[in-house]
Amino acid sequence: MRINYNATAMRANNALNVADNRVSSSLQKLSSGYKVNSAKDNPSGYAIGRRMNTQIEGVSVATRNANTGISIIETADGALTEVHEMLQRMNELAIKGATGTMTTADRAIVNEEIAQLKEEVARIARDTEFNGQPLLDGCFDLKGYTNNLNVKVGYYSDEVLEKVYTVDALKVFYNEDGKIDLDRTKDSFKPGANFPEGVEIYSVGENCVTIKGDNNFEITLDINEDSLVKGKELSDSTGLNISSYSEALDVGSYNINLDFGYDTSGTLQTATINPASTGLPAGVTVSVDTDHNQITIKDDSGADLLTIDAPDYDGTTPVNAMAIFDVEDIGDSMVADIRNLKIDVTGIGAMDTQIGANEGQSLEIRIPTISLQRLGITNMNLLTQDSSSDAIVAIKSAISYVSSVRSRLGAYQNRLEHTVSSLDITSENMTSAYSRIMDVDISEEMTTYTSQQVVEQAAVSMLAQANERPSQVLQLLQ
Repeated sequence: MRINYNATAMRANNALNVADNRVSSSLQKLSSGYKVNSAKDNPSGYAIGRRMNTQIEGVSVATRNANTGISIIETADGALTEVHEMLQRMNELAIKGATGTMTTADRAIVNEEIAQLKEEVARIARDTEFNGQPLLDGCFDLKGYTNNLNVKVGYYSDEVLEKVYTVDALKVFYNEDGKIDLDRTKDSFKPGANFPEGVEIYSVGENCVTIKGDNNFEITLDINEDSLVKGKELSDSTGLNISSYSEALDVGSYNINLDFGYDTSGTLQTATINPASTGLPAGVTVSVDTDHNQITIKDDSGADLLTIDAPDYDGTTPVNAMAIFDVEDIGDSMVADIRNLKIDVTGIGAMDTQIGANEGQSLEIRIPTISLQRLGITNMNLLTQDSSSDAIVAIKSAISYVSSVRSRLGAYQNRLEHTVSSLDITSENMTSAYSRIMDVDISEEMTTYTSQQVVEQAAVSMLAQANERPSQVLQLLQ
């Protein structure tokens, strides 16, 4: 027997520490409800649990996002319900105005209501908002751009690929009544790069033309009335491309010889007209647009005659080039002469709604533009029997357009409702899996706690007895 080192007490103390640690761990699990409270409890389970918890929280936010998207669509569709009702009322008035029993005074009164209804349609399109963001003004429609300030991309279908499409030539002819002549415009269309086979001008509206092709390919171009030229048509030019021309350009043949000057970086700097040029009046001047690589020829009063695209820099200064073309008389008709048009389809602009917990899990909600021009009723009136008959056709087309927009919104809403249901199921199943990893089984852990508590009490008792053993040595010294 020894008195300096009590190995038995040390062993009993170690056993007590182990039992105490187990009791403490069991107490932590019972008090927190988790069987994994730190990485040491279950390293792999802890890592998996943290990832799953992040996913569960993300799914919860995605569900709220999807529900917000549904609210946005309901707001837009609610506004379009009123637009639909007003178009129906306009149709009734147009039918009333188209009958011969109406007097001029009667039609003027009816037309006043039409004007007010149009104003209200425009107001709804302008003022319908959600959280301060306009919904119907094209803010959430797909965007497209052109290189011509007088031509804008009004609409394109989802099937149009993100590319730059080139229109080599398009002459938009207007009849004397101000309407676009579909047949003449269709014949003038010359598609360029990236357009699908068989694409053509399919329909026309108020200052817009629609290009259609196979597989639901569709692009609508809006034409600015400022680009219209009355009574004159320019033939296809040989040599340089004529970007635009004005009514001030006289009828006749033109052979314009030009010298272009560039700097060392290839940027257009100067342009001059050689005396050998024919057709231009005396006193013309040339202005240079370095940003767009164009020149504009002006008459002696400063009015624009025509705008010409400068040739690309070929390493020599100056570059000499010619433009040969004819200007013909087309009477009282008006034409928008569009040449070398580049249509940049970006594929962006729709409202990107995050409907999943991970990157890329989103839904693009496209809300097409609602405006008088897009509906084709900007210039509609019921002042005459003929204009009332035309209004019936225009309103029918407008109703069809609004119906297609609402159909799209309805499809989005149905999809989002299915998304919410799917996210709810995902959250339920992932929460169940997370619980199996992280949550403690109270009944099982209580059994473990009771057992370890008995062991700890036994260890305390044995440690007390082990500490008493050295005192027994005193009996040998008596």
